[in-house]
Amino acid sequence: MLSKLFRKEGAFAVAVFANDKLTLEQFDEQHLVYKRDIKGLWKPKPLLYQADSFLFVKDDTLYLFYELQHWDDSGVIAMVKTKDLTTWTEPVVVLKQPFHLSFPYVFEDDGVVYMVPESQESDAIHLFRADNDELTSFSKVRTLLRQERKDGIHYNLNDSHLFIRGKGKEECGKKTYYLFTSYQKDWMYYQELYVNDNLLTGEFIKHPCSPICTSNEFGRNGGSLIDYDGRLLRVTQDCHADYGDNVSLMEITKLNETEYGERLFSQNVLPHNAIFRDGGHQLNIARFNGKYIYATDYKQNRWAWYRLWVSILVKLKLHERKG
Repeated sequence: MLSKLFRKEGAFAVAVFANDKLTLEQFDEQHLVYKRDIKGLWKPKPLLYQADSFLFVKDDTLYLFYELQHWDDSGVIAMVKTKDLTTWTEPVVVLKQPFHLSFPYVFEDDGVVYMVPESQESDAIHLFRADNDELTSFSKVRTLLRQERKDGIHYNLNDSHLFIRGKGKEECGKKTYYLFTSYQKDWMYYQELYVNDNLLTGEFIKHPCSPICTSNEFGRNGGSLIDYDGRLLRVTQDCHADYGDNVSLMEITKLNETEYGERLFSQNVLPHNAIFRDGGHQLNIARFNGKYIYATDYKQNRWAWYRLWVSILVKLKLHERKG
């Protein structure tokens, strides 16, 4: 009990940076344009996660989607937006389900905006569609992939996202949808790859090279694929020593329906400065208003014994426990 109370554990919050050029050297106060501070850990209902930040550009607006979770609540997906990188809206919850949600990968396909959040508690990967042009709510379209528990192993389906290659309907071409996901077995992460040719009706089939990575350093995703000056990069999070220590980038050298290859492009991208002193586990890049925008999250380790404080409040019925 004492070891649990006096260990440190990470709380996460969102940080967004902007730069005129594409670079991996801008994660500092000078380039910071938005940050959601980690506050209220000693309140009756502390906020633990504002994490897994994803950018999406639509018309003249930059959207930032992220996981929002208070202690003892299921995670939901929240959104803020801006038109000038200076004034940001207040957070609004855009998706809530009976199970935990995080990693809100948002993308557009054939003019429709979709979201594929992490929903590992449901043992499945689900596709949601935006209900309106303001992207303030999403509704489920279908389940993309389901993994039942086998032999006591929970195939988590962590941090999933899609990469789309090919032409759209209007160009009468073929599209291929590559689904990247991962699971953990015996404390090891396995990066899996699935392939499909129809987002709305097709079945995702496991790629013949899957798993494409088996590693606690590079086996779990830390964002969606990034086009980095013509290089296609897979973002990974380093979990080999502790959860959310840093992110690295793997360059995809070959990707088709029968072949896959990757190599290390850059390791430990986030610097050990005042913002990322305890690490981080997300990176997403977009172009907006002539700038490159970088969305990350940063970790701050705190003593875990504040949970005892919350437990006391629950016993005293001053804090309602929710599922």
